Amino acid sequence: MLLMLVCLCACLALSLGVVSVAGVFDIAAGQFDLTTRITPPDVDSLSGGERACIAGLALLCLVLPCLSLRRGLAVLAAFAVCLATIQWLFVPFDVRFVGAFVVSLLVITCVYLLVRAVISSLTLRRANHYLRQYAPPQIVDHYLTTHSDTPSGESRDMTIMFCDIKRFTGISERLDPEKLPGWLNRFFDVVCEIVVRHDGTIDKYIGDSVMAFWGAPEKSDTHASDALRAAKEIIPAVEALSRELVEQGLPPIAVGIGLSTGSAHVGHLGSHDRMTYTVVGDAVNTADRLQRCTGVYDLSLVVNDRMTEQVPDYLFRELDTVHVKGRQRFVRIFQPVCHEDEAVPDTYRRLQMHRKAMQFYRRGMWVDAEKLFRALGEDPGERAFYSRYVERLVNIRQSEPSADTSFVIDFTQKIG
Repeated sequence: MLLMLVCLCACLALSLGVVSVAGVFDIAAGQFDLTTRITPPDVDSLSGGERACIAGLALLCLVLPCLSLRRGLAVLAAFAVCLATIQWLFVPFDVRFVGAFVVSLLVITCVYLLVRAVISSLTLRRANHYLRQYAPPQIVDHYLTTHSDTPSGESRDMTIMFCDIKRFTGISERLDPEKLPGWLNRFFDVVCEIVVRHDGTIDKYIGDSVMAFWGAPEKSDTHASDALRAAKEIIPAVEALSRELVEQGLPPIAVGIGLSTGSAHVGHLGSHDRMTYTVVGDAVNTADRLQRCTGVYDLSLVVNDRMTEQVPDYLFRELDTVHVKGRQRFVRIFQPVCHEDEAVPDTYRRLQMHRKAMQFYRRGMWVDAEKLFRALGEDPGERAFYSRYVERLVNIRQSEPSADTSFVIDFTQKIG
C-alpha cells in the first residue's frame, strides 16, 4: 500500500511538471548524470476548476492504494467522468492544461495497474509458500497448473501407505507433553522427506501415523515401485533417527508400514465449508489393516498381493491369507525381501522352502508344513518369525482342523 502511494504521487508530480528529471550521457567519459529539479506550481495563476482538478488527482493517489482492483478501476472511471465534466463546465479550454491532466490520469492508471499486479504476484507467492506447508506441494502445483475445480474426482490404480509408530500409546504416556510434539515432528520430517522425494503425496497426519499415496494428482505407471522404494528407505532412516533420540534421552521409534496397491477414488471430499483432496476406497482400508498386521508378525513392512504383481523384479515372502473379521474378502499379505539384483542363492533357496511350507499349510498337510517351518526357524535371525507358524500349527493339530486355514484378525482393536 505504501509502495503504491509513493509511486502514484511520484507519477502525479512528474506528469504535472512539479518534478522534472533530466539525464546527460557523456560518451567520452562513459558516465550518465541524472539531475532532478523540483518546480513548485504557480498556484495563484490557476483557476478554481484547475485547482479542483489537481486536488482531485492528489486525492485519487491517496485513495487508490486502499481499494481492490475492481473498486479502483471503478473509481478511476468515475474520476475520469468527473474530470471531463469539470473541464467542460468550469475550466476555460486550455490544450496544455487539458493534456497534462489527461496524461496524469493515464499515467496514474497504468502505474496503479502495474503496482497492483506486482503486489498481487508477491501476495500469491507468499500465500503459495504458506499453502505448501499445509497442503501437499503436488496438489498445490496441480491446482495452479490445471485450475481443476471438479469435486467428484476419479477412480485410479494407486498405492496407499500408512506409516505408524509402534507402541505409541505407551510412549505418549511416559514422555513429557512438552517434548512430545518435537519428538513427533522429527519423525514426520524423516518420513515425509522420503515420501516426497519418491514422488509420493502426503495425505494427512492421523495422530502418530502418516498417510500417503502414489498415483495422484498426476497419474503414474510406477506408483507401486516408487512407494516400495520409499518404504524400504524409511525403515533404516527411522532406525537412525531412533538411535539419535535415544542418545538424547528420548524414547526410540519403531515403525510399521502398510502398502496397498489397488483401485481407489481420489479427488475433493468434504462439506461446503471445507474440502480436502484425499483418497478413499478399499485400497485405503487395506493399507490401514496391513499396517496393523506389522504388529502381529513383528515386521516393519507388509504389502498386499496386488503390489507383488506390480513390482515383478522384487522378491516377496508370503505371510498369510488374512481374513479380516467382519468382511468376506480375503487378503494375501507379503513381506518384501529384496530386489532380484540383491538376492543371493541362499535367498532363493529359503524362499522356495517357505513357499512349499505355505502350500502344505493351505492344503492341511500340517506335519509337512511344520517340518519346513522348523527347518527355516533354525536360522537365529528367523527363529522368532517362524515360531509363530509352528505355534499356530501345533494349536491346529491339537484342535479340530478347519478347512479354512486363513488367519483371522480382529482389526477393531489396534495391534502393535
